[in-house]
Amino acid sequence: MITFVVVAVVMLALTITSVVKAMTRGDDPVVVSSVLTGQSMEVNRTTGLDVIRFQNVRAPLPKEEDVPETLDTCMAQQATEHLQGLAGEGTSLDVEIEAYANAPNGELWADIYHAGNDLGLEMVKSGYAVVDPASVDDPEKLEELQDAQQQARDAERGIFSKDADCTLPSYVEPVLAKLDELPPTPQANDVTELTKYIGELNNLRAGAQEAVAVLTAIPDTENDDSVAALAWGDAKQEYITTLEGDLEEIRGLVEDAQDKRADLQEADTLENSPSPDAPAPVEDQPDEQQQQDEAEEQEDPQEQEGDQDTAAAEPTAEPSGEPAVAETEPESQPVEVAQTSEAESSPAELGGATEVATD
Repeated sequence: MITFVVVAVVMLALTITSVVKAMTRGDDPVVVSSVLTGQSMEVNRTTGLDVIRFQNVRAPLPKEEDVPETLDTCMAQQATEHLQGLAGEGTSLDVEIEAYANAPNGELWADIYHAGNDLGLEMVKSGYAVVDPASVDDPEKLEELQDAQQQARDAERGIFSKDADCTLPSYVEPVLAKLDELPPTPQANDVTELTKYIGELNNLRAGAQEAVAVLTAIPDTENDDSVAALAWGDAKQEYITTLEGDLEEIRGLVEDAQDKRADLQEADTLENSPSPDAPAPVEDQPDEQQQQDEAEEQEDPQEQEGDQDTAAAEPTAEPSGEPAVAETEPESQPVEVAQTSEAESSPAELGGATEVATD
């Protein structure tokens, strides 16, 4: 009797398990109508069209129009294409839908399989999806997914690649590589070389600050749909700590170089500054020829003044067509003119005078 009861209980438990499993599984068959993103697809079921989404993993989603690329949207197109390669249109799927999996947007969260392969796990292996630990109830499955994610990171696949411009490694790794090889400090006391050195350090500092800003923008929580948070939450602070240490070292090097350059510039200024007791610089002293020219310029006005006085004392002769004698003819003397007139009188006049005298 006891045996019968035990068997009945076992059979009832199996029946209940089968019923629950049937209720939580997708209808058979489930055929892919279209792949929507790297984590969701539209499928045909006997009840009509539904959108199913991976229960345990998250993939980057396409960015909205006119919105900049972020770590959460980086490589969304590649992720979608990879899922299409795994289960394109017309592919038959096996799905296990959780009883509580109806998302607010109408998606059904499910474990999705094709030909016995867990498609969520395959997406994680490729580096186009990351694990959401909070959604995994089975410890063994969580370990399997996390191992796959670590392998993708080590192999630099998908969102862990350094080749794509939008991934975190493409931001951070080149900066870290440059910080590992800082430019050597100039040995010569040369202002130009120090200025060049300071400029190189400032460029490195700007790159490191940008990388820190990108890391700081990643959400801290892992229980989130943020792909960046799930992928880099554990490594984010480690990166920031490393970069901040490098920034502190660069700050010290820049300050030392600036102080050294300032000392050199001050010494050069003092060396070139004239002493109060020193003679005037050579360029400020007129040469011998210049002194002679200045002396002649000072003498010329005196000579010109003397010449002008001499010219005033001696009248200037005006040119004329008549002889010079006419110009210097003495003034007429009446007495002499009268004598000359008598001598030159005509004989008639003289004769008349004689006759008067005879009478």
